[in-house]
Amino acid sequence: MFSLQQLLKFYLTATPVRKIASPYFKNLLEEVLDKERIYYSFSSIERLKNQLLLDASTIEVHDLGAGSRKKAGLYRTIQSIAKTAVSSTAQCAQLFRLVYFLQAKNRLEIGSSLGISSLYQYFPIRNSKMYSLEGCPNIAQIAQSNFDKLAANNLELIVGNFADTLLPTLKKMQSLDYVFIDGNHRLDATLSYFETCLPYCHAQSVMVLDDIHWSKEMQQAWARIRKHPKVALSIDLYHMGWVFFDAKDSPQKQLNILFNPFN
Repeated sequence: MFSLQQLLKFYLTATPVRKIASPYFKNLLEEVLDKERIYYSFSSIERLKNQLLLDASTIEVHDLGAGSRKKAGLYRTIQSIAKTAVSSTAQCAQLFRLVYFLQAKNRLEIGSSLGISSLYQYFPIRNSKMYSLEGCPNIAQIAQSNFDKLAANNLELIVGNFADTLLPTLKKMQSLDYVFIDGNHRLDATLSYFETCLPYCHAQSVMVLDDIHWSKEMQQAWARIRKHPKVALSIDLYHMGWVFFDAKDSPQKQLNILFNPFN
């Protein structure tokens, strides 16, 4: 649901990376957004993704959230899910590089989908445990198959309604270094995930929210999260947002970063 009007408004308030005042966050963004920085596991994950894009088999989908960006019925092909619900290669690569830069060990993903983004966030530190939550059992089955194919043995998939699985998972983890919120896409649900995760975060934790401009509800959720008193700094990349609880050397509380959000 991106619009040219929204994109233009974003560009008018955005800051090029080279003009960021904070050395720490300038370095972070240069590392994460560097398209030339390719890692060993990218090719194997992309081969899995390409297989999904060619898979015309149909599964029953139980969508507990706001649904895909395109109208979808109860039954969908795997290739259609891969086309609409899986983040682009460039965006997944950014998640990999962010986890790698942060050296985030205790990782949680809310919304596994087919498991492609999960693998991108798992492999930077595959010797540490990562948890991923998925609501639809049939989609979760495919995600688990993808995890098995790449021997992602420390990536644990938990299936069920996020309202039932999130808090028990957090209690099991005890602490969060990194969380990726990509599920439901409704205002109340997104804010609930944020608030539920908050007590398990520490000063160095980072939250990533996907599709922050996907709908009016997501824009409202993102605006409220940015203003939360515990958020020291937020970075809006248009397609996703990053939340920090330690602003380090940044003189600003909010940054909109200028780059191509659809690449």
